[in-house]
Amino acid sequence: MYTEPLQRATLWLEKGLNTVFSQKYNPFYYHGALPNFFIWALFLSGLLLFAYYQPTLANAYASVHYITYELPFGNLFRAIHRYASDGMMIFVILHMLRVWFTDRYREYRILPWITGVILLTITFIIGLSGYLMIWDQEAVTLANITFNLLKSFPVVGAPIAEAIMAGKVITDYTLTRFMFLHLGIPLLMMFMLWLHYLRITRPVSEPPLPLVVMMAGALFIFSAVFPVGLGTLAHGSHDATAAPILTGPGSVATSIYFDLLYAWPQYLAAQGVAPVWVLLLVLAVPVVLLVLPYLQKKALRGQYAQVTRENCTGCSLCYQDCPYEAITMVDRGNDGTRFKRLAVVDAGRCANCGLCVGACAFKAIEIPRRETGSVLAEIEASLMTSTS
Repeated sequence: MYTEPLQRATLWLEKGLNTVFSQKYNPFYYHGALPNFFIWALFLSGLLLFAYYQPTLANAYASVHYITYELPFGNLFRAIHRYASDGMMIFVILHMLRVWFTDRYREYRILPWITGVILLTITFIIGLSGYLMIWDQEAVTLANITFNLLKSFPVVGAPIAEAIMAGKVITDYTLTRFMFLHLGIPLLMMFMLWLHYLRITRPVSEPPLPLVVMMAGALFIFSAVFPVGLGTLAHGSHDATAAPILTGPGSVATSIYFDLLYAWPQYLAAQGVAPVWVLLLVLAVPVVLLVLPYLQKKALRGQYAQVTRENCTGCSLCYQDCPYEAITMVDRGNDGTRFKRLAVVDAGRCANCGLCVGACAFKAIEIPRRETGSVLAEIEASLMTSTS
């Protein structure tokens, strides 16, 4: 299997981290929960930034400058906000990679995977809009590259760019749009997180407190040691009437800093990659991730737990033990038996785990690919081998 090298590398990394953090607090075991820690760090640090930020062409840069250099501890909070956003994206990507190469994204886990792809896209948009809100020279250049990329998309590209710009040129309303994307879309993120956890049994949504303290301390120290700077004021960015869109092959600056977690499309465009190829790549990432569960043949297609009606007594033990809510108890009607209830399996929720088979004392439920008789025979053969 092509994912086996990744699994071996993961085990090697886990073993090394266990020697540092112990198995109980290994951050690699909480790659799905740590993004939630960074969400809280972003929310708390963002409250202070939001209190002083002014989304206008004349005042955006000045307000960020005030936060960075004049507000007590303002630069620390800004650095925490910046590094927490990078940390969140890194752990989201690690989480998705781990889910992928451990084959936990297909069958009954499709809903968590699809919502995870949507959450990844939302995180990308939020992070990019945060860079644009600074409105220094780098942000202005980044905005121009972004709008040029959007406008190069056939038919719908120009209307989308103008909708974000609130017109054909950059104005105060453009900064308002950036702030809306940065603050409004997280509301959608909360809803998608709820859907993401809906089909996960016993989800670990929060890391343990000692790990939270360690991560918070590391984030605080890193932000204090490596403060976030601020670029120069862009020429014409203080003009509240209009800032023209850069056009032409020589208009894209290549000497600015690109955060490759959020601004990799703009980086590719600045390196001379044709806009159409950049846009196709941007669209290909979520599309490929969304169809990935359907690209491989479903090895377990039709292999869900099946109930033998004449053996079912309606005891509901399988219903109580199923962690995926794949079994319901229904009235069996007048079928000539003295039992009133019948277990019914939802094929879309069944995980083929076999817990229901172990719960049933009447051989009324089986998984066709792994029937009880064959499993017991394998166990007996294994015991015979170990004792001989």
